[in-house]
Amino acid sequence: MRKRKMMNVCVCLIAFAVLLPLSACSPKQEVQRNDGEEAAGIPVTFLINPATNLSENQELAEAFNEEYEGEYYVDVEWLTESASGYREKLKQWNILDEMPAVITDAGFDYDFYTLLTENKRLVNLRPYMDAIPQWKAAVEPEILDACTEESGDIYLAPLGSGIQSYAGIIYNKELLRQAGYETFPKTWEAFWDCLDALQAKGITPLSLHGYGSYWVPMLFATSYLYGTQEGQAFLDQDFPDSYQTPEMADMMEMLDRMYGYTYADAVEIDYDEAEERFCSWEAAIFANGYWMIQEMPDNVKENMGFAPFPGNILMNSPRMSAWALTAGYDAKVTDGAAKLLAFRVELDARNSEKLRNKEGVSALECSYIDAVESVSTIMPNYQMKWEQEIQNDFFTERLPGYLDGEIDTGTLLKEMDERLEQIRAKK
Repeated sequence: MRKRKMMNVCVCLIAFAVLLPLSACSPKQEVQRNDGEEAAGIPVTFLINPATNLSENQELAEAFNEEYEGEYYVDVEWLTESASGYREKLKQWNILDEMPAVITDAGFDYDFYTLLTENKRLVNLRPYMDAIPQWKAAVEPEILDACTEESGDIYLAPLGSGIQSYAGIIYNKELLRQAGYETFPKTWEAFWDCLDALQAKGITPLSLHGYGSYWVPMLFATSYLYGTQEGQAFLDQDFPDSYQTPEMADMMEMLDRMYGYTYADAVEIDYDEAEERFCSWEAAIFANGYWMIQEMPDNVKENMGFAPFPGNILMNSPRMSAWALTAGYDAKVTDGAAKLLAFRVELDARNSEKLRNKEGVSALECSYIDAVESVSTIMPNYQMKWEQEIQNDFFTERLPGYLDGEIDTGTLLKEMDERLEQIRAKK
């Protein structure tokens, strides 16, 4: 079996000592079966949300370890890192041959995913799905199709349904109420009026960020882009040949306008800081998905509502929820890892049914379900449509200057196309 060098996460474990019962999922457990054989540990890295000290995967790890006690256990490395930071670490671990047996966010970076499959770094899941028929049957056909290669091989293991994978607007109901709003605006014109009303009350309207990624502002911006037929056609493309289009120009100017309604240092802070400020009532409006709601403490949830983007738009992409198995582990570990993926779908199905029926959920989750059930337009995730180097490196390098007025929209888009040519020349 390949050995993986586990990174020290003492700080996060200390922070989690009270909030996370790690006895069921801490690294390097010694677990014995009744027949004396040691249970197989499945190495996996899960993220801890530093803003809330919670992990959306805690329930999965604990439930799997209970279900397969004495046979398998999830050997978790808890990591305080952003999602984009985790994806960068995956690339480092791949180079060092230190990837865990199960990786999350496996479908986000098309180039990296292609590299892994071409170099046989991922396990074909089709034989395992065929051996566990209830696993395959639990995945909606269109979701499974989106994760299946032309050859019929399956390397991505998504959740069975998209019910827990939508992204929209999360807002502080009390802060909006102070500005005179009982419900979230349904049009972009009303949205801007709401931001003005919040600002007039001395409330920071938007919790935006820049450093590391522009995830939250880009959710707003791409939903604005998707509000027109031309914008939909552009965002529906896989890896466009040019960003110098009227639709992109409108989107970038909208992005620039939003930064007039956020913190003075927004470009300098990362996603985690923006989320923490939002949860601490330092701003009224945020954008993210159900996965963030899962990690919110109850005392934060009770003040929040969920709404679609103006125009009744939500974001969802089937590959967003996909995990994968890495090659190189012994057969028993890989078998256990496949069972973990199947168990994840089973657990998700149970939780999704409760969510749909609004059983034992918060008012925030009820508003989420209401938005999902009444949404009129689903947009794709831009992260899976544009080159990673554009949305990460280029945005980090050039958007601060653009937002400060150092370069105009036309120049920015021209530079994006120049970077695009460089990216494709390297392939």
